[in-house]
Amino acid sequence: MNENEKNARETIEMDIPRETIASWLEEQDRIDREESGETVLHEAERIIYGDREMTYGHPSKNLWTIANFWTAYVNAASDNILGDRQFTAKDVALMMILVKTARLANNDSHRDSVVDICGYAALMERCDE
Repeated sequence: MNENEKNARETIEMDIPRETIASWLEEQDRIDREESGETVLHEAERIIYGDREMTYGHPSKNLWTIANFWTAYVNAASDNILGDRQFTAKDVALMMILVKTARLANNDSHRDSVVDICGYAALMERCDE
């Protein structure tokens, strides 16, 4: 647990609203990024080759798992609307880019969404590894 998480946990125990804590953590992350001078592309690269891969495994395998779940869900919820079509790992990455783009439509200065878009774009290439 890093120092920010530890401080946030202690703050939660003092009954401070979660929105306030989330805002504080986001501001701390912004300050940390500004001090480090890390670009969105470098941050995305660090994330997809570091912590995320250690947590979720190779992105191709993880994205294919998501694709299989999405295919099963869509077919079950829509009387097999996809037919023989199956979502792919790259479909998942593209749709996640669309999710992040929709979020940016609401707040175009949200850096994390931009970092995530860069990360999902890079993961598309990693699907071919």
